[in-house]
Amino acid sequence: MHHYHHRAFYIGVACVAVIVVGILALNFPVFLDAFDQYGFQIKCGTGFAADLSQAAAAAGEHTYVDQCETAILVRRLWTVPAVAIASIVLALLVAVAALVWGRESAFGKDPVA
Repeated sequence: MHHYHHRAFYIGVACVAVIVVGILALNFPVFLDAFDQYGFQIKCGTGFAADLSQAAAAAGEHTYVDQCETAILVRRLWTVPAVAIASIVLALLVAVAALVWGRESAFGKDPVA
C-alpha cells in the first residue's frame, strides 16, 4: 500500500470525526448564562430547532429571545460549514479512491492500463 493510501485513510477518518462531532454539537441543547424566575437555566433549543418558549416567558429586565437566537446562530455558524466541508472532502476522497486507486492491483500498476 502506498503512502498516499495511508494519508487518504487518515483524512477520511478525520472527515468522519468532524462530521460526527458537528452533528452531535447541533443535537446538544443551547443554553444561555441566564436563569428564569424559577432558577432554571434558559434553554434555547438545539442547533436543529429553536425552542424560544422559556426565553419568551422568562421574567426580568431582559428579553432573552434575541440572545437565544444569537446563541443558536453561533452554534450553527461553526457546525454547519464544518460538516459541509468535511462531507465534500469525504465524497471527493471516496470518488478518487473508487476511480483512480481501484485500478491498482496488489502487485502494483494494472498491466492493462
